Amino acid sequence: MTHADVRPAVLPWEYPADPDFPQLEIASDPRSMLEIFRAHLEPLPGTSCRILDCRPFRFRCRQATSRCVLQYTLRLFDPASGRQWDHWATGLIYSEPGKAEGLWRTLSATDPAKEVPGPWRTFEPVSFIPALDMLVENFPYDRRLPHLGRVLGGGLRELEPQLLARRGRGWRPSAPPTIEPTRYRTEMGAVFRYDLPARDDVTGRSETVRCYVKVYRNERGEETFERMRSWTRDARQGYGLVRPIAYSRDLRTLVLEEARGTSLKELMRGDGNAVAAVQAAARATAAFNQDDLVVRRSQALEDQLGQLQRAAALVRWGCPDVREEVREITAAVLAGLSEVPPGPIHGDLKPDHVFLSDGDVVFVDLDSVALGDPVRDPAHFCSYLLGRVGLDSLSRASARTLAGEFAESYFSHVPGGWRRRFPLHCAGALIEVACGIFRHQRPQWREGAAAAVVEARHILSGGLR
Repeated sequence: MTHADVRPAVLPWEYPADPDFPQLEIASDPRSMLEIFRAHLEPLPGTSCRILDCRPFRFRCRQATSRCVLQYTLRLFDPASGRQWDHWATGLIYSEPGKAEGLWRTLSATDPAKEVPGPWRTFEPVSFIPALDMLVENFPYDRRLPHLGRVLGGGLRELEPQLLARRGRGWRPSAPPTIEPTRYRTEMGAVFRYDLPARDDVTGRSETVRCYVKVYRNERGEETFERMRSWTRDARQGYGLVRPIAYSRDLRTLVLEEARGTSLKELMRGDGNAVAAVQAAARATAAFNQDDLVVRRSQALEDQLGQLQRAAALVRWGCPDVREEVREITAAVLAGLSEVPPGPIHGDLKPDHVFLSDGDVVFVDLDSVALGDPVRDPAHFCSYLLGRVGLDSLSRASARTLAGEFAESYFSHVPGGWRRRFPLHCAGALIEVACGIFRHQRPQWREGAAAAVVEARHILSGGLR
């Protein structure tokens, strides 16, 4: 049987066709993949998992001509305990026939199940689906992150003394830690919340010490650790940065303190004063962009425009209804931007990465900090607001109001000439947001991506002024 014999009954959307990967028609349909995963994923001995649901989570298609990486979230059920939880499975399809099967045989011969810690055992780490010529990797197995299993299997115990030392002398673990996944990008990295029950032998007080653990594919985590350690040695003026605790070179893992307060994303979802929170975030961003941080990495305009062109190409492919608009917006951004004196930029500024506590603003996720055009940060932030990424409850009018408040507050604290570049940067960032909506296969992704393109056109036409 081939993938041509496995047809989805009804597609809830039309996934763009790709002649190099005809399997995408099936692989992008959650109902078809639910049945396929049920038929082909084999539980490891001693486990009994049932798959209740399947949701496409993040697709990397058309980023390379040789393969596609398709990440799914499976809802699992253990009939013995009644427990339900989310599990990640990744499908790899290759343009070269037979390559997926050959890789499956090679990986299976190494007994990959031995790399999966007991509490994380679900299905066979690698499987093969002949009908789709697809290799499947089951979390936490990841051939590009071979140290992931050791992190989850107790590899961080040697770092616990450093974690407890921040509480003072006399603290010791009182129970095994719990590790909760918060983010995973196949082959690229993962983030976990690490909760360690602890007790102070002097006072008898008990509490749970929490930190966040970030697993990297390469040595970039060590670079981030050294930079963060230097930046947080002294207090910053007008903003704060989450502090590093430790780095394990062997595990390529960075340990970070828990950020104080509440994320701006949560504040905007709730009933709090979102306007005041957004204004505070804008002032802190202005302070960050004008600080004298020592930053050795730079992001040239050429790199930024190349990233925009790749995102625009993917949006034009995935959303042909807005193809010409995307082409026109991209051309305007390419023609209008030029090199300017660089300053520190966060590089991935969005509501998830801003925390507020008693008026203080703390930035997290600092891997992308570089020297570049400072206006990229407010543009990136406002693009996430206007695209309502993770903010579905926010109306378009409310999103525009909050983005306008951020822009007004930000540009009142930076040189006046910066604002002229904002519409171009923001329009380009919105094309990238549209691309992200498509890649993440969010519900109603086509409408969401098209709405982001509408916002880009609105910005170029004088919106938020």
